[in-house]
Amino acid sequence: MTTEFDLGCVNCEESLTRREVAAEALGFATPGEVEVAECPDCGSRYFPDATLKRLQT
Repeated sequence: MTTEFDLGCVNCEESLTRREVAAEALGFATPGEVEVAECPDCGSRYFPDATLKRLQT
């Protein structure tokens, strides 16, 4: 199954990297850190399905 980490950035086509970000820094009340796919070039962030499900609860 293809995940966000297998894709390139939509904005600049750079390879995405895994990063842990505090959910609160993203504006969510969920405690702890969540995994995002982040572009090291332009800073765009993409949310894997598992992260979206966690943030919805």
